[in-house]
Amino acid sequence: MNRCWIVMVLFVASFACAKNAQAQNAAEILIAELRAIGQQKPPGTVVAKIGDEPVTVDEVNRLMKVAIRDTKVADAAMPMIIAKALDQVIKKKLITKFLDSKKIVVSPADVDNLINRKGEAMAKAGSSLAEYLAQNGLTEKAFREDQEWQLRWEKALGAYLTEENLQKYFDAHRQDFDGTEVRVSQILLRPNGAFSVDKMKAIIERAKTIRDSIIGELTTFPEAAKKYSEAPSRAQGGDIGFIPRHGLMDEDFAAAAFALQPGQISEPVLTRYGAHLIQVTEVRPGKKTARDVRKEIEPAVRKEGFERVAAQMLKTNPVEYTGAIPYLSPETGDLVLDEADQKKVDAAIGVAPK
Repeated sequence: MNRCWIVMVLFVASFACAKNAQAQNAAEILIAELRAIGQQKPPGTVVAKIGDEPVTVDEVNRLMKVAIRDTKVADAAMPMIIAKALDQVIKKKLITKFLDSKKIVVSPADVDNLINRKGEAMAKAGSSLAEYLAQNGLTEKAFREDQEWQLRWEKALGAYLTEENLQKYFDAHRQDFDGTEVRVSQILLRPNGAFSVDKMKAIIERAKTIRDSIIGELTTFPEAAKKYSEAPSRAQGGDIGFIPRHGLMDEDFAAAAFALQPGQISEPVLTRYGAHLIQVTEVRPGKKTARDVRKEIEPAVRKEGFERVAAQMLKTNPVEYTGAIPYLSPETGDLVLDEADQKKVDAAIGVAPK
């Protein structure tokens, strides 16, 4: 189940909730099936193995509880959230192996100091460490181990978070941080009438046909937008003005737009609104430097370091999944469900049996 499929599912579920009774009923079926997949497995269930080291559903649930907290999460998103949580647990274990191999350690006193500082911060906020542990289902031992891991990883990152590396990352991702804006036009297609994944596939194919006609110079992008687009911007030939890389548009839309050169037309991009064709017509370069946006760059470099070390350790520490919960394919990054769950979801969203 690839990313495009997941966006289809989320779009179909959200689109259905706003339509007629028949559509709402279909959406309820879909959400019920997805919720069932997200139900907790019995404690101790092994969901993956890193060599001989088991990964249990308890570890995944703990991470999800801390990460999600009181955030309201769409039921349709749960399988992907579960899979991503499992992925993070596995990567953290792989990095632990890296820290062990490099003999990167911290003292018990350092761990005590960090825990004390966090306890004091919680007290100032009107809470306590005991309340935090109870709310997140953590034992003192598990919390201490996590704080020790954080300190060990920070120590390893210390040699990586240099000004030189931050500048290199900024140079490689300049438009993500320097304030660059691009002027974009779009053609938005949405399914009509009764919906299904097949309907979504149909509008993707329709978008491809429109794109081909523009590239083949049978029409222009503004003409096609006025004729086919279902967005308010159709009146302006699809022009929606300048957009920044982050914060304004759907992430998939913005990422696709910033990957284009002026005049280029994207392949169909799926968001919760439908299928988009995107054209960049102008670029307004940003003026911010790496020093200006250091606070924004550092988390990205930290994440890159996390992913890089985990990938490095994966080469010598193969992971085997049991299929007890959804997971991400190591080869493609696609969401993988077991056969029974896949059939349930396929039936709920109208995918014909193979």
